[in-house]
Amino acid sequence: MLSVAQVVVGCRRQPEALASPPGPSPIAIRLDYLHHLGLDAVVKGKPVRVVSLYAEAPDYRPTGSPARDGYEGIASLDDAARAAVVYLRAYETTGDARARAEALGLLAFVVGMEQGDGEFVNFVDAQGRPNRNAPSSRKSMSYWGARSIWAMGEAVRVLGPSDSADLKTVRPVLDRAVNRMAREIEAGRLIGGSATATSEALLGLLALQRAEPSPRIAALAERTAGLLVPLSMGSARTAPWGARVDSPGETWHAWGSRSTVALAEASVVLGRPDFAVAAQREADGLWGRFLLAGQMPSAITSRPSNSSAEAGAPQWFPQIAYGVGPIVEGYLALADATGKRDYAVMAGLAASWFVGANPARVNMYDEATGRTFDGIDGPSPLRLNRNAGAESTIEGLLALQSVAGNPEASQYLHYRAVGAPSSTLASIPGQREFAGSGHARVVLRRAANGTVGVERASTTATPITLTYWPAANPPETRLAMRLAKQWNAENPDVQVQVQPLPAGRSSEEVLLAAIVAKATPDISSNVSSALLARLVRAKGVVRLDNRVATAARLEERTNPAMLGSLRLPDSGIYAFPWKTNPEMLMYNIDLLKAAGVRPPRTHSELLAAFKRLTRDTDGDGRPDRWGLWATLKTTWYERFYDFYPLYLAGSGGQTLVVNGKVVFENEAAVAALELFRRGFAEGGLPHSNFAIGRDPFIDGTVAMKIIGPWFLKELNELKVQGLHFDVVPMPAPDSSSPDKHYAFADLRSIAIFSTTRHPDEAARFVAFLTSPAADRLLLEDASQLPYRRGLATDPRFTASLKTWPTLSTYAKYVERTRDIDVDPDVVEIFDLISEAYEESAIYGKVPVRKALARAAAEARNIVNAR
Repeated sequence: MLSVAQVVVGCRRQPEALASPPGPSPIAIRLDYLHHLGLDAVVKGKPVRVVSLYAEAPDYRPTGSPARDGYEGIASLDDAARAAVVYLRAYETTGDARARAEALGLLAFVVGMEQGDGEFVNFVDAQGRPNRNAPSSRKSMSYWGARSIWAMGEAVRVLGPSDSADLKTVRPVLDRAVNRMAREIEAGRLIGGSATATSEALLGLLALQRAEPSPRIAALAERTAGLLVPLSMGSARTAPWGARVDSPGETWHAWGSRSTVALAEASVVLGRPDFAVAAQREADGLWGRFLLAGQMPSAITSRPSNSSAEAGAPQWFPQIAYGVGPIVEGYLALADATGKRDYAVMAGLAASWFVGANPARVNMYDEATGRTFDGIDGPSPLRLNRNAGAESTIEGLLALQSVAGNPEASQYLHYRAVGAPSSTLASIPGQREFAGSGHARVVLRRAANGTVGVERASTTATPITLTYWPAANPPETRLAMRLAKQWNAENPDVQVQVQPLPAGRSSEEVLLAAIVAKATPDISSNVSSALLARLVRAKGVVRLDNRVATAARLEERTNPAMLGSLRLPDSGIYAFPWKTNPEMLMYNIDLLKAAGVRPPRTHSELLAAFKRLTRDTDGDGRPDRWGLWATLKTTWYERFYDFYPLYLAGSGGQTLVVNGKVVFENEAAVAALELFRRGFAEGGLPHSNFAIGRDPFIDGTVAMKIIGPWFLKELNELKVQGLHFDVVPMPAPDSSSPDKHYAFADLRSIAIFSTTRHPDEAARFVAFLTSPAADRLLLEDASQLPYRRGLATDPRFTASLKTWPTLSTYAKYVERTRDIDVDPDVVEIFDLISEAYEESAIYGKVPVRKALARAAAEARNIVNAR
């Protein structure tokens, strides 16, 4: 058996030279142009940010409302509120401090435009004076009020957990606005008489409900959604094909058609599948016709088909971002609510309008700046409006932000419809082909019931085969087989073969040895942080944050803080963070209660618990029951269950090596080692490794255990009778702040190896393995947590988290974890810490500080020798 060191030496001699070719780049979401449109203003004596209404080509100088609109003002709440949503979502996914600052400035404008009773004025002039006279600006609960609720709800969802102080002025305004909205809804009236405005207000309620579940908000959201459901006219086979309009007989317009996204999100947040069914009516009937027609109209007549031959007649122009974007977002919300990938594919095809698949064959969205043109105003000779005002840019960004976080939609963004577009919606082809790069094709086909489905055409005569190595443990192998079977059924051109990781002393050695032998699989899902830096140094893995599918999934699943520890010196992500097992302190409820011990939260409480829980039950004069068991083994990874979790809890999440410097010679490390030294020296911890296969926590020998959620499945399978347990965060030094406590992540990632011949197809499979549907299976089948932001409060996973006792508690710590350092010498550094642990804590032969100083000095020698 090769040792890790031997394998690494081999890797250094024979680095894998094959570099997988780069694939298409993910779409770039830029906020530069939106920043350009931003203006400073003063409203009610307070500084705020607004967004200029217009900017005309070619210089794109921000300007206000023109004479044709009655000189309404320089900026509107309609635009500012939606821009705040853009910035909040950007901050959520990128951590961009400037986006956060812009969002807060725009929210200040929202607050300033509220009139003390939950109603809002829409426009201001250059001096910050509200326009109270224009019909589009009068004090009311209308479009601008609805969008204000949307922005403020999103602010609570995104900023509430960590930036609540910045929302102090927002909270009372949001409360008044929701109360004012409730009066309209309870009277059975749409906000502003509009399905669009009502839908956007509903989005705000749903964001608020996700952040702070409340029976009152849930009930109001249900009533609001209930007003939208019956507005759908016709059916998938009869005009106007499910179009949702403000009232029967009115013309349907694409502009702001957000009832589908609102109802789909309501189905998830409120647990109402019937809302998803309602949401599908317009998408399945009407929007599917748009795609089969090969173009998207701006309006259609919606008279019942039995009273007018004109029902369903389209108006093709103008085509604007405000018309296309809500359709894209609606498809993606349906994909999320139903789990149907076809909706994500159709979202990508619809979003292609922004990147050239439009009558003008022009990129309406500029990736270099984030600017979106104002629209295509007429047919041939086409009248392209190259101006770029606030609404078009904001709506383009909202749509493309959604696409950038969905692997399927991102993949189909650059496909193009084949053949001439239809001139009518009443007579459309039964199918339409869309072509991607190379020979890639996808076909949309209309079913007998009028709905549209996706058929993925094979791009090769012989299917591509990918080899996937999951961990060899039975739960993960079963999960891998189940997911691969589903993938193979849905992707006939890319087939996956599952082979459990070959036997070896550790997965690290097996994978490194495979690199040396040039026998790596295409994909493996058992890559630890200890292995990652070595794999990269051996040129053995593919970068993932610059490939369409994996970049989109990273954006949907994580944030910069969660990815920070995984970035290599070139800022690249070379392994996809898949699952985490936050280490917590599990305790036997009955044993602690009998001893009069509360679950310990600090070091002093833990030491006191050791004393009260240590007992001699057989009267032989020697303890046979203890508070906690810590293994006497000195293998490097054993420190994951004793020293390292306590160290992270006390260090504020600081790991062992930061920016190439050894930093663990500190008070947090001293405190962790000292706690174990006292535990062993005072008899509170057993000097025993116990029999192989015996778990002293399960049999009641010890009352506490440091462990991750994977242990929950093991407890269930053993069917232990009478064991009542719970978990608490790792105890920390008495003086430390709870806000700075972190758990050990015990992270496992998925890597694509550079020997693969099909890196983009492999990236698609990795995105599939990390999808919400796959994550639910990981929770339910393996009691393990996906490394996913907001997991504990995400309604998509609420039922899955209830599968196992205490799993919801573990989930609260997913974003408050730290893993081991992505450092090529981290194993040797943990070996040194294990030696210090053994000589100072277990046997007390060397003072803690001296042992720690020696380990740190040797670690510095290793790091400095690189």
